[in-house]
Formats: sequence, C-alpha cells, structure tokens
Amino acid sequence: MTGYGQSQVSRGGVTLTTDIQCLNSRYFDMSARLPRAIQNQEIQLREQLQAALGRGKVNLTVAITLSDNAEPALKLNRARLQQYYDLYRQIQEELGLEQGPSLSHFASVSDIIAVEQVERDDLLKELLGEGLQTALDQVNGMRRKEGANLAADLKARLELIRAEVEAIEAQTAEHRAGDLERLKVRLSELLGKVALDESRLLQEVAMLADKRDIAEECTRLRSHMELFQDYADDDDHTGKRLGFLLQEMGREINTLGSKTDHIDIRHAVVRIKSELEKMREQVLNII
Repeated sequence: MTGYGQSQVSRGGVTLTTDIQCLNSRYFDMSARLPRAIQNQEIQLREQLQAALGRGKVNLTVAITLSDNAEPALKLNRARLQQYYDLYRQIQEELGLEQGPSLSHFASVSDIIAVEQVERDDLLKELLGEGLQTALDQVNGMRRKEGANLAADLKARLELIRAEVEAIEAQTAEHRAGDLERLKVRLSELLGKVALDESRLLQEVAMLADKRDIAEECTRLRSHMELFQDYADDDDHTGKRLGFLLQEMGREINTLGSKTDHIDIRHAVVRIKSELEKMREQVLNII
C-alpha cells in the first residue's frame, strides 16, 4: 500500500524536515537522502522504518536548516590552554625573554577553542526521532485508509462470487432431472434395438452423476469465502492469507467448471474467475 508523510520540527535554532514516500512492493526496499550530520544513523533508520512499515519501496529524505542565530557554540579547552601557557613560560625562562606569553601567542593555536558538537548531535537525534515518528504516523494513516477501501472492494466482490455460487447450485438442481432423461435418450441412440436394463442404467447414471456432483466444491468455496471474510478484518499477515485463499478458491472453481457442460453454469464460472483475478490484483497491495 502507498502512503506519504512529512514533518517539520524546530528547536534550538535547528529545523529538521522529514519526508517519507512509501510505494507498494512485495519486499522492503529503502533509499535515503540524508545530510552528512546524520548519515551515521542510516542503518538505524532503515531498521526503524522496516519495523514500522513491513514492506514497500520507501524513499526517505531528511533536510536540516540552521537559523542565523544557530551558529555552533564555541568552548574553551581550559586544560589545553594551561598546558600551552606553562609551555610558553618555560620557553621564556629558558631563553631569558623579558616578555611573557600574550594573547597573540594563543591566537594561532587551533585546539584551545573547540566547536561544541555534543549538544548539537543530541539535538539532531532528538529532532530526527520526533520528525520520523510524525511522518510515519501520516504514512500509516494513509495506508489504513487505503486498506479500508481495499477491504470494502474485496468484500463486495466476495458477495458477487457468493451469489454466483448460489445460482450455480440452483441451476444444477434444475438440470439434474433433465440430465437423467438426456442420458437415457443418448444411450438408447447408441445401443439401438438392444434392450436396456433399467436398474443397470440407473446405476451407471448414478455413478456418472456422482462424478459430476459439485456439492463438495461449493461447500469448500463457502468455507474459503467465510475465512476470507474473517481475514479481511484481521491485521496479522492478511495479504499472504488472502492470497492463499484466493488460490484455493480458484482451484475449486476450476474443478467445478470441469464437471459441467451446461452453458449457463460455465458462464457463471467465467464470471467468478474474473472476480477472483481482480481480487488477486488487489490483494498484492495488502501487507
């Protein structure tokens, strides 16, 4: 199922924008566009998205914007400053210099004043967690709405199939007496003047009728449809279960169609197969 989510969170002069696009796919596949500051979190983000979405082709984009007053904080390394001061005083004493170390001596030293990164990293991690969850909630909200629409469509098609099965059973009952007479006439034509043993004829007809009986197929079809109805309202691996049931329903309807030569029943079988195929395409979009 498809979904889209976007979030924007700001704090401490930092704005983090998160975009998630999820397209239907049988497997989980993620591509990410991340700023350098959070690229080291890509594996963790992948695991989090897979756990939340299950499967799908996911495009994740994160952007970071700093406000004008969000320059990195500068921190004085006092221990290192003292080391340099002591070193300069030692040099002064050894060389007998009159003037001690001044500010100019420390201006060119790069490791006395450091950019404070610890707080910024923690802030980015916090903003990313909030933004990702908000975007994921939007994605799953869209997917739930799409799932509800798919479920309604599947149930409507299931009712069409149920009606066709009931019509097939009614037509089979109507054709049963006519089939017996038709078989008698056909056998008489084939045997000509040879006398027919009525009891033997009835026995053969009964065996043939048993081979062409579709009661078992209709019973199994109803069972599969009831399970399909139940699983359509279940969130636990619904797509795989529904796909399996549609496969079994197709198997039963194929067997049913092979047992009849009545054109009206065969037309009903074709209509059922058409609905099953449409349902299979829809089920591919369900997790």
